[in-house]
Amino acid sequence: MKRVLTRSAVAFFVAVSALGVAAVPASAHTLASAVVSADGCGWPNGNYTILHSDPVEVNGVDIPYERLGTAYLLWNAQYGQNCAVALRTGSAHGVASQTKAVLRVGSDKGFQSYTDAGSYGHFAAVSASAENQCVNYTVWIDSPETGRTGQAGRAAWGNCS
Repeated sequence: MKRVLTRSAVAFFVAVSALGVAAVPASAHTLASAVVSADGCGWPNGNYTILHSDPVEVNGVDIPYERLGTAYLLWNAQYGQNCAVALRTGSAHGVASQTKAVLRVGSDKGFQSYTDAGSYGHFAAVSASAENQCVNYTVWIDSPETGRTGQAGRAAWGNCS
């Protein structure tokens, strides 16, 4: 009887552990989590406005369509900052490969560039002070399956305060 109880207890703890792992949704790394993360925009108040977004994908002649994520340009009025985010989604979510976010603050006459790049599984994000200045941004995400790179963002200067 003791052996049966021990096996039952072990099976129970294994099942509960598996449920605990499965309870974390694949969407746990959302735009909101990138905003508040110190490795993301670093805005603990969690407030932001989406100024621009664009799908990050690869598609072309003889190349099957592949959605890798979404590019975001965000604004936080309390901090007076913009943030560029490369949020990995779909088959790219959670699988580390080259991910890069570049935020440029200034104008076509001169600008400062801020970059976050690395082998990330969820997002790359970079923020910078941008009050009374124009911004543009670009993000890149490499596919963990094909190695192809998707690029998105906004090349035009805008959101000038």
